[in-house]
Amino acid sequence: MRCIPSKPCLAFLLFCLGLLVEAATATAGVPTTVIVNRGVVLNLKNPARYVNITDKDVIDVPDPLRRNQLLINGKKIGSTNLIVWEENNDKPTFFDVRVVGDREAIESQIRDYAPKDDISVQYAQDTVILSGKVANEMTGKKAEEIAKAYSAKVLNHITVDEPQQVLLQVKVAQVDRTSLKRLGLSAIVKGRTAEGFTNLVGAPSGTSRNTESTPTRFTSTEGNGIVGNIPGIGGFDPLNAFNVGVSYFPAGIGAVLQALSSKGLAKILAEPNLLVKSGEEGNFLAGSRIPYSVLISTGGASTSSIVFETVGVKLKFKPQVLQNGLINLKIDPAEVSSIAGTLAVNGYPIIDTRDVRTDVELRDGESLVLAGLLQEEQIKNMSKIPLLGDIPILGALFRSSQKDIREKDLVFFITPKIVKPTPAGVATKLPTDAVTPEEEKGYDWIPRGGK
Repeated sequence: MRCIPSKPCLAFLLFCLGLLVEAATATAGVPTTVIVNRGVVLNLKNPARYVNITDKDVIDVPDPLRRNQLLINGKKIGSTNLIVWEENNDKPTFFDVRVVGDREAIESQIRDYAPKDDISVQYAQDTVILSGKVANEMTGKKAEEIAKAYSAKVLNHITVDEPQQVLLQVKVAQVDRTSLKRLGLSAIVKGRTAEGFTNLVGAPSGTSRNTESTPTRFTSTEGNGIVGNIPGIGGFDPLNAFNVGVSYFPAGIGAVLQALSSKGLAKILAEPNLLVKSGEEGNFLAGSRIPYSVLISTGGASTSSIVFETVGVKLKFKPQVLQNGLINLKIDPAEVSSIAGTLAVNGYPIIDTRDVRTDVELRDGESLVLAGLLQEEQIKNMSKIPLLGDIPILGALFRSSQKDIREKDLVFFITPKIVKPTPAGVATKLPTDAVTPEEEKGYDWIPRGGK
């Protein structure tokens, strides 16, 4: 048995209901739009006898408070049909009902994420349209992610006010790890928190790590960088050699590698400077293409084909400037390969490859150190007494041999920097512009006026 409200109570309920719903006069065949988690009052020409909903997960129609009005509640985003049988009409009326996301809720979430950016949200049927200007690509992508939580269809017309570019300063070095161990030296990093890495560059006190986090984020604002007892670097601690870590080098990475190179402990393999737009992918390759012949059998006949294998230093990266000024840097991969030999059967080359892949977040100017890619070389040294060491059988008494295993560590130093182009109308200065005529007298090789 259904309780019928009294007239005063009914009036009060209708007043409260008017605060939560919108009134609409629907026309058959014309879509009725309902915001999710809100309601719309549908005005009918005649009182409704019976209603049917094709998808009850999208909308809900409770019992009417007034005979010629229906309340449509939006339950989830989607489309459905509402079929109504009215009094004095044997034919049912079909209404298309579309439930869309809350535009104000989308704008509120986007505004909370990017309060300084001007992003507008509009609905076109069941599609969310985003427009406006933002400071970087990451903000536009985040706004699109927020909108997709409310609607499956999103058109992103957001433009970047000033596209950001990232300069990647890369140095690839091969470090003689065996010599470092013999000298009791190794590299360490101080004052950094590395999340997502299982190892740091050494393990000094005050340096922590969190191996559960991905991608890697380095959160410390203080750091002394690499320290050591090589001139110009500082005092080394006899810890583990290079592994994985991050640091801000006050004297620059070049000074560190130069000091190691001067002692014969490191060899720089490549040092490119790569400029790429934020959010775009960049590649670097320094090496050779090694040709070799392969046999291809087709229908019982064999033909020879030339195949090229690329060896050398390879780097594939994708930087993304985040809203908070951090740089998300995806390295996939950083690789060094070389020919280790050839197969005795068919002469195919044996390629020795060492690579690393990672996804990190760095501040502008911080340096990522990727290492631990070890390679062992066995060197056999023989010493003997002249003439006596060459005597068959007895000569072994006057000879001695020693196997020396040398470990080489491949180290990538990667420093991303956010760069901006020179504004229009601003003249670019050359290093020689600051040279006075008196100072230039000793440099007659410097051309003046293009002559």
